[in-house]
Amino acid sequence: MASNIPLPNYRSIAKESGVGKTTVGRVLQNSGYVSDEVRRRVLEAAGRLGYRPDPALGALARRRWPGGARPKTATIAYIHHGVSTDAIKAPPEFQGVRQRAQELGYAVDTFSLKEYSSFPALNRILHARGIQGVLVQAFRDTIHIDLKWQRFFTVFIGPENDLARVHNVQADFRSALHQAVKACRDRGYRKIGLALMNHAASGTNIPFHAQALYERLGLERDCGPQPQILTYEPSEDFAPQFYRWFRESRPDVVVSTNIQPYYWLTSAHHYDGRQRDRKIPGDVAFVCTRNSPDVHSIAHVDLREQEQGRQAVDLVHQQLQHGAIGKPMIPLRLLIPPTFIDGQSLPARKI
Repeated sequence: MASNIPLPNYRSIAKESGVGKTTVGRVLQNSGYVSDEVRRRVLEAAGRLGYRPDPALGALARRRWPGGARPKTATIAYIHHGVSTDAIKAPPEFQGVRQRAQELGYAVDTFSLKEYSSFPALNRILHARGIQGVLVQAFRDTIHIDLKWQRFFTVFIGPENDLARVHNVQADFRSALHQAVKACRDRGYRKIGLALMNHAASGTNIPFHAQALYERLGLERDCGPQPQILTYEPSEDFAPQFYRWFRESRPDVVVSTNIQPYYWLTSAHHYDGRQRDRKIPGDVAFVCTRNSPDVHSIAHVDLREQEQGRQAVDLVHQQLQHGAIGKPMIPLRLLIPPTFIDGQSLPARKI
């Protein structure tokens, strides 16, 4: 005999827990921000009522925007701090954003923070245009972004900003440094100088420094004493300190997180008449842990910035289909695996 007791739904759970249907949906779909206390009340109410999600309805909801569907009126915001969004000069992250957005049928509106006097003005514009998907170019920790996070599904592209605590797509910096050191060891180098640029962003500095300490420990165990890890600023004022470290350490190869030491080594007379130019390769080998488009012969690690932009758009697209907006309780972090690219600056060493 069929039971006349109605099945529990969002409405009955909302009544039982004393919250709104929207809040119940956020908890049960794990989307958007809900306080720990409210989340507990909703889940306990759902348990008491015997609520069970319907997988068929969930699949139907996910098919509202099936693969290949093109949301022709949807717009994604790309917030940056003054980089060029020109088709040729645009950074690779933005090129990836534009490519993937076009494939999915989105328009991309760009917003430079240099053009807005306050965040309230930017919030009003985004809200007035009905924009819910927001991509943010990574900022240094010293820059504070004050968006109304509850209105948007937001993804940072690049090192996460600890103040924002939103979703993030970035390169796997620890893997990049590991691949660079491994390439040096595989080619016979045993005294490896690690030079880490100060990125003024915890999301970059922390993984690089943590991995550098780990790599140096392994090198000392397997290859003997190693140079001290150098942290530098990419300015001419720091060049004398770099030369002093290089003379005292005498590394066989320099692994740097920025291209600047390459120019210091090959154009030393410009900064310090006592330091002769070094030949790369020849006097010393060199590896950079990011792309070096101006010097094609450099061995480097490709951080795949375009793929970061593409994956950020995919993440926004997937979550907007489920109505996921607001500041997350647990931010997602997607690490894009880098790829080592061989180059003339790292020849095999003759033992």
